[in-house]
Amino acid sequence: MEPAGASPEKSNLSGLARFPRKDSGVVPVSLSAGIKNEPHKRIKTGIGEFDVSVGSGLVMGQSVLIGGDPGIGKSTLMLQVSERLAASGVKVIYISTEETLAQLLLRAERLKLSSENLLLVSLNDIGDILYLIEKGDFGFAVIDSIQRVLAQGAESSFGSVNSLREAANEITSACLKKNCGVFLVGHVTKEGNFAGPKTLEHIVDTVLYFDSGKKDSYRILRCYKNRFGSTDEIGVFEMRESGLSGVKNPSSYFIEERRAGSPGSVITACIEGSRPFLVEVQALVANSFMPYPKRVFLGMDNGRASIICAVLEKKEGIKLGTKEIYLKIFGGVAVQEPSIDLPAAVAIVSSYLDKEVPRGFMAFGEMGLTGEIRGVSNALARVKEAVSSGFTDIIIPESNLKDLNAMKNMKKGVVIHPVAKIKKIIEYLGQLK
Repeated sequence: MEPAGASPEKSNLSGLARFPRKDSGVVPVSLSAGIKNEPHKRIKTGIGEFDVSVGSGLVMGQSVLIGGDPGIGKSTLMLQVSERLAASGVKVIYISTEETLAQLLLRAERLKLSSENLLLVSLNDIGDILYLIEKGDFGFAVIDSIQRVLAQGAESSFGSVNSLREAANEITSACLKKNCGVFLVGHVTKEGNFAGPKTLEHIVDTVLYFDSGKKDSYRILRCYKNRFGSTDEIGVFEMRESGLSGVKNPSSYFIEERRAGSPGSVITACIEGSRPFLVEVQALVANSFMPYPKRVFLGMDNGRASIICAVLEKKEGIKLGTKEIYLKIFGGVAVQEPSIDLPAAVAIVSSYLDKEVPRGFMAFGEMGLTGEIRGVSNALARVKEAVSSGFTDIIIPESNLKDLNAMKNMKKGVVIHPVAKIKKIIEYLGQLK
């Protein structure tokens, strides 16, 4: 029973007394007043593919997490970005927790970096790092890598998930107070995740991954999270002796090795973020002597690919039940959007019939469970990209035909083929020699 005269409000708050009340000095802003504020000013690095990846440029105070396999080019890219920022007048400090200062200077010499606004230092104690950030007047800081930061006195052991989270939180908080942008470079595990299963992704504003491996000179930088722009943007780079260089025409990279006379190969236009890209879809349909035929789909959702196979068998009479099916999207791109349905279906039918799709053909569209072809977004951008790359016969969903009215003065020799059913394409392929 409460004592006589006790205040109900005081009694209800007694359990929260450990959190002291104080005046933060922060004044809430109404929507009408907030909208009048100027938008974030974008800082261009001059590295086109990187600027596209982060949403047309960086923002002061932005925290960016960039990850990828060891040796893929994270440190090289960060040094190049730091140099460009420094050359534009922004003071940048590059803190390496893995390399010595001598190693950093050798890498900078190889990349021909020379800006006086770029400062290099080698240390890994979080106290030293925080001191530099708080006492310096930096516009951006680079921590390469966050996994090697040593947090003295932390409750968890060095290298653990909690230690990683604590170090990242302290650094980003210190940078936020100084309106200093920060890049946190991190390695990924064998499963492709950051050490400390995606823990850091919730702390930062932007997350960038190097998607592709080191098997060739090309690198794909993909944006998975961005508080200051759109996600799913990608940048395509080529590793050269002078560092990473942006690829001016990514579509040509994705389809440059396509060979003529190959049944099962189809070109399609997919949208990554705000840009259209041409990619090659290949399928191989082979006889199976196993009770359960193998199905392998790379770069495409397994469930979506299985639905396409089921529709082709049930609705169009393409007998795939005893066939092994292998489908792959080349270039290290994983396409999740519905427009991949039609090219995947055409590639499978082309391989099944052993009929080559004519070299000038390109297709995109979503396929329904009854075999109908449905419209997709950004049809005009896809067609323009295909035409600029020399494709003359473009298969589109019939419902997207109205979207092409804005494309006046269609290039001579380009033919648009609107289709409403997959059956039309199957019949066309069957007539080819």
